[in-house]
Amino acid sequence: MRAFLRSALCCVLLLAVSMAHVQAQVFPTFGEERTGTSIINSVRIGMGARAAGMAESFTAVADDASALYWNPAGMSNLDNNEVQFTSTQWFGGVRHSSGGAVYRLNEENVLGVSIARASLPSIRVTTETQPYGTGEFFQFDNIAFGLSYARRFTDQFSAGVTVRYISETLGDVDINAFTVDAGTFYWTGLGTTRFAVAVSNFSNQKEPSGEAQLYNGTQISDFRGFDAPTVFRIGFAMEPVLDSTNRLTVALQLNHPSDNAENYTIGAEYALTFSEAFPAQLIARAGYKLNVQEEDISAGLGVVVPVFDDYAIAVDYAYSRFTTLGAVHRFGASVKL
Repeated sequence: MRAFLRSALCCVLLLAVSMAHVQAQVFPTFGEERTGTSIINSVRIGMGARAAGMAESFTAVADDASALYWNPAGMSNLDNNEVQFTSTQWFGGVRHSSGGAVYRLNEENVLGVSIARASLPSIRVTTETQPYGTGEFFQFDNIAFGLSYARRFTDQFSAGVTVRYISETLGDVDINAFTVDAGTFYWTGLGTTRFAVAVSNFSNQKEPSGEAQLYNGTQISDFRGFDAPTVFRIGFAMEPVLDSTNRLTVALQLNHPSDNAENYTIGAEYALTFSEAFPAQLIARAGYKLNVQEEDISAGLGVVVPVFDDYAIAVDYAYSRFTTLGAVHRFGASVKL
């Protein structure tokens, strides 16, 4: 088995290098011409500092409450119920907060609920002739509610779905939409290797409603329809090191957004358990994004502390580097019940 795991790890590394070199031949990097053609884009901000620390290579890991966002099928991997919260300081003063809860009905069926909000303080209205403000202000606010269900069909295969309602306000213009996430999770039976596929934010075109006023005073209330930022993800993960005190998880992922070029992510997580008698953990994470403009390196830290026999508290931090805009910091906490 160790020989197999070493071989599998070599294959993973070779695949990662190959993707970086042959992506132009296998997956052409066209797609930038579609940038800016989708709406409600704040739903792109993911849930969970753990996933962010692994450069969002989480579709085939998805074994905590953030599976509500990354792959609803992953809820079936949770041994206990869990509640999770994440706070993200995004660019331009945008504050993003999310939370979710997963409840196991029985061995096969799992339910989950999630909520996320992105907002800005009041923004001063400026014009060409009044660059310091007109005395008016407008608001940006996005809120999303999700209901998820996952079922384990066999010991190796599970599937899940999320229905999400999203409401976004920008000044006097509103957008309301329902989106659907769907995912599958498959354990191959070879060590801890697994594959996962997920589609997020699938919806038909949506038209904003309300009125917008141009500089010359013209009122516009008829808007064209826009697509939601749908993303298709396929991931692979495994543990090349796994014993009573050490666990190393490596993950690869292909992402295909509907409004941009394909990109790839590589992530790793190392967890050190103190002892079987006191299974507290110290965790380090790192990841890298390929063929993504602005984004590249991610890293993170975490700690898991058992409170009672069936209770544990986890605290996580993640750093994501954007080459021009700076860094994004995420903080997360979860309670395993």
